[in-house]
Amino acid sequence: EYRDKSTRQEIETRRLQDSQTDPEESSPSKETPSEAEPTSTPESKAPPQISLLRNSNSRFNLWQDLPEIQSSGVLSILQPDEIKLQEAMFELVTSEASYYKSLNLLVSHFMENERLKKILHPSEAHILFSNVLDVMAVSERFLLDLEQRVEENIVISDVCDIVYQHTVNHFSVYITYVSNQTYQERAYKQLLQDKPAFREVISQLELDPKCKGLSFSSFLILPFQRITRLKLLVQNILKKVEEKSDRESTALDAHKELETVVKACNEGVRKMSRTEQMISIQKKLEFKIKSVPIISHSRWLLKQGELQQMNGPKTSRTLRTKKLFREIYLFLFNDLLVICRQIPGDKYQVFDSAPRGLLRVEELEDQGQSLANVFILRLLENADDREASYMLKASSQSEMKRWMISLAPNRRTKFVSFTSRLVDCPQIQCVHPYLAQEPDELSLELADVLNILDKTDDGWIFGERLHDQERGWFPSSMGEEILNPKIRAQNLKECFRVHKSDDSQRRKLGSRNRQ
Repeated sequence: EYRDKSTRQEIETRRLQDSQTDPEESSPSKETPSEAEPTSTPESKAPPQISLLRNSNSRFNLWQDLPEIQSSGVLSILQPDEIKLQEAMFELVTSEASYYKSLNLLVSHFMENERLKKILHPSEAHILFSNVLDVMAVSERFLLDLEQRVEENIVISDVCDIVYQHTVNHFSVYITYVSNQTYQERAYKQLLQDKPAFREVISQLELDPKCKGLSFSSFLILPFQRITRLKLLVQNILKKVEEKSDRESTALDAHKELETVVKACNEGVRKMSRTEQMISIQKKLEFKIKSVPIISHSRWLLKQGELQQMNGPKTSRTLRTKKLFREIYLFLFNDLLVICRQIPGDKYQVFDSAPRGLLRVEELEDQGQSLANVFILRLLENADDREASYMLKASSQSEMKRWMISLAPNRRTKFVSFTSRLVDCPQIQCVHPYLAQEPDELSLELADVLNILDKTDDGWIFGERLHDQERGWFPSSMGEEILNPKIRAQNLKECFRVHKSDDSQRRKLGSRNRQ
């Protein structure tokens, strides 16, 4: 659980800069560590001590506020940019200490509780706590190396080289832990439901002042939160180091390795849930056409839902106009579209399909109220190996655009082409966190900055987050648009700098392929 104080400060700073004609004139606000103050743990499990933080009343102050720094006179020598960099590196160290203490509490207070041990079967305990002891050992080793670096000099030389070494050599334990998350959540819910004694002990343990009001599940998710948080902390350092310096090089290397671990963690979580989802969908489909195997290790669901198919202006013998639209149901996978009609028994009868790469969409505009939110879906090669077209009506403008972008992802959007990130397009910063409800939506964290690729009149935005290039839909009420072009350019510059090592690697690969 992380304090959002620094994130709020970042939002306010960006608001202030955005309201000014020259963002460089605004005075930078002090940055504060974003992690929560560590929870106290039993003395027998005390974490490694960082010399600068031995004062228990320090509450993890800013680097520049520490008595050792204040009395050294170093603040009058260092440039403001270097002080900002020191704060960014100091935050990474102190937040690791906070995280380690919270992990320690998960183990000592919950995992090693004697009453809980008697209630849980060893296999249940293994699923619930996974390899958390390995994760804690890795965090302890990491923290000891960070502590040693801080003690070398009151002005921290670098921390990203340490991050890089530990990510490459030790952080694979995070992938194991996070990949178990689906089993972990299911086991926890099942235990709460089936074992009243387990539920009672967990409730009592959560009430202990040590937990500071946090739930057991919030401790279980700490490793996943930490590995993603570490990547953002390194990004923050990368924005502050001098360009073309050794520290920039180590920060780029550390960021690249952390990104690999985070992606592997995300893929591990998705793999299990996707497989179960595909099996469930397969059971619901009945093929009117030649059967298509749905379950595949490389296939997952992107979007599903009901649309109205236009039948055309047909009339019956009594000259009554037949229903203009009839319901159809679409399952869109990353490589396949399946078109169905819902039938009794929560089943779907498949009457057409096409590879996703052979789909084209076209919006119908100014066609009157009856054809509002209508678009044309073309299958260049359908199940019968011929071209087919469907005129489809969505329930709203946002639903129509969401389907169109999902069906044809390379289609040019309202503000910028997907093939170019150099164009100055609108940007938005997140001021309210958002949890995605559908596969085509994007979860947002406070202070995330996104390029706006498309927007609808009914309050939805299709955006691309700058720090990881993830795309998706979210309500426009979750953010505030950044109006100052200088701030937008600054955000893009920082984005390109963070990812320039990846870009150069892609250019090398492209050159090899051309050769």
